[in-house]
Parts: sequence; C-alpha cells; structure tokens
Amino acid sequence: MFRILILLLLLGSLSFANKDLDEGEYWFKNRARNSKNDHADSLIVEKMIHAYKRALKDSTVEEKAAERLLYAYYFKGCYVIDYKNHDARLKLFAVSKDFGEKMHEKFPKNRQISSLYAQNLSLWSREYGALQAVKEGVAQKIHDLSTEAENWQFLGRAHQLLPYIPIILSWPDKDLADKYLTMAHKQDPADLNTILFLAELRLDQKRYKEALKLVEDGLSRGVRSTYTVEDKRSRWKLKDLKKKIKKEME
Repeated sequence: MFRILILLLLLGSLSFANKDLDEGEYWFKNRARNSKNDHADSLIVEKMIHAYKRALKDSTVEEKAAERLLYAYYFKGCYVIDYKNHDARLKLFAVSKDFGEKMHEKFPKNRQISSLYAQNLSLWSREYGALQAVKEGVAQKIHDLSTEAENWQFLGRAHQLLPYIPIILSWPDKDLADKYLTMAHKQDPADLNTILFLAELRLDQKRYKEALKLVEDGLSRGVRSTYTVEDKRSRWKLKDLKKKIKKEME
C-alpha cells in the first residue's frame, strides 16, 4: 500500500511538470546572459517568451506561465526595446495589456498577475498617451489592481507621479505616496526601485539628507544576482539622482 501511495504521488508530481515551463524558467533565470550593461539580449528574451506561450496550453501550469509571461513582456519592453522606439513599445504593451486583462479575469486572486497587469497597463498608457489613458479610466484601473495586489511600491508610485485633476482624477495624494513607498521599502529593503522612488520623493520634499542617505544605501547594496539587468538600470538612475541631490545641497 505504501509503495502504491508513493507511486501515485510521483505520478501526480509528474503531471504538473511541463518541459516548456521548465525551458521558460531556464531562460528566465538566465535573462541577463549576453546582456550589455542594462540591455538584455533579445534572442534570449524571445526564447523565454515563446517557451512560456507554449506552456500556457497546459492547464496544470497555465497560471504560473501567465505570471512569468507578464514579467517577460515587461522585461522585453523595458530592457530590450529601445525607449525611443515608441511604435514597438506601444505594440508590445498593448499585447501585454490584453493578455493581463484576460489572465486577471481567469485568476482574479493571483496577486502577482494583478500586480504585473497593473505594471504593463501603466507602461502601455505611457506610450498610448497618459492624459487620454486617464480619461479612459486606466489610472483608476491601475490604482484598483495595485490595491488588490497590495503592491505598495506601485501604488505609491501612482500617487507620486499622477497629477491631481478635479473630477477626472481626484485620488492622487503625495502624502499617500510617502505612506505606500515607505511601506514598500520596509517590506523589501533590497528593492532598488523602491529606494529610487522614495529618494526621488524625498528630493521633491527638499529632505535632501534623507534622500542622499537612501541613494547611498541603494548603491552600497550592489547588483542582485537574480535581477542583474534590472538593478544595473536602477543603479545608474541612483547615481544620476545623487548628482541632483548634491547640487540642491550646495
């Protein structure tokens, strides 16, 4: 009986294995291979995307593949496609926006999907036209998704960047930006993007010493092996911000 139980457990675990998901995970873990500074190798990222797309066909791993594919779209848009290539970025983030909406409807309790959907939706709106996107209710959708996912970094960033527009967009609040970004920093002190956003907020608040301390703390952390390309981008932004802060302190 015991041997039969073990065999059934092994067969059950094999049923959740998927070679396409495994391939996607391999390229995901190696997405920094052949990268040049903060730009990833497009061939590697395409292999990652195609593997996750194939894995979606297997219902036993669809949810995990959806999470990864949403991140892969974000990664390609930010770290492969040149930021000046508006048409390519708009096309990619339109695909990721539609896919995110579909997966969010299918897996509404998955916070990772909600969070990545909000992120890609925000990137799409930037290329589509921020004001028009706001008028079409995209900003509110991003706010609701971020709240739903308890993504304090993204929620704080939304309050930090979005303008207060009576009737059209009345919820952005700089005090709430401070609250949520501080919560995000406490939640994950190693996240360089949160450090960057919080330091930018401190600069806007003219709290220069605190801003400088945050930047120096971020730079002292180096580059995480699991976020090599992403952290390299954040580091040069932190270095640039450091120059701005010191200039204001003179």
